[in-house]
Amino acid sequence: MILPTAYAPNIAYISTIAQAESRVSIDVSEPYVRQTCRNRCEILTSQGIQKLSIPIDKPSTQSRMIKDVKIDYAEPWQRQHWRSLQTAYNNSPYFLYYQDEAAVFYEKRYDFLVDFNTELLRWLLGKLRIMNYELRMDCMDSHDSHSTLYTLHSTLPYQQVFQPQNFVPNLSSLDLLFNCGPESRSFLCSKA
Repeated sequence: MILPTAYAPNIAYISTIAQAESRVSIDVSEPYVRQTCRNRCEILTSQGIQKLSIPIDKPSTQSRMIKDVKIDYAEPWQRQHWRSLQTAYNNSPYFLYYQDEAAVFYEKRYDFLVDFNTELLRWLLGKLRIMNYELRMDCMDSHDSHSTLYTLHSTLPYQQVFQPQNFVPNLSSLDLLFNCGPESRSFLCSKA
């Protein structure tokens, strides 16, 4: 299975990995595509869905290969993202339990987007108790469409801090982790 790199990937992406029957490869040779999951995620706040976007160093995007794309630190995006996560999830059942480990990703400086995304993904998979994968960073010869690979799975509704009646599906996997903690794995559905 081949997936693109993703920032705090959505639940469908995580569900795809959880149900993978073979190794999962992250394609690091794919072209960089703007305004996608590669550097964006969505969380739920009191104001609704908030998009978090990692700024990208513009000269590095000209190479067009995702493995060469550098993170831009001209603005304090890490502090802004961490404050948004704290505001959104401080009242969730498990944020306090995971906050110290999660904060590291918003304190450590990563040069490349792929490195940040991969370390965060490995941490998330561990906390979500998804162990049946072999995550590889590969350069693929052909670029199949990745989007269909991780839209096939859905998630059972779970309690969210700001939407007690109307479940908002397929947010960042951080939403699932902070709201459901060790029980998160049980909310990932099987194939339709």
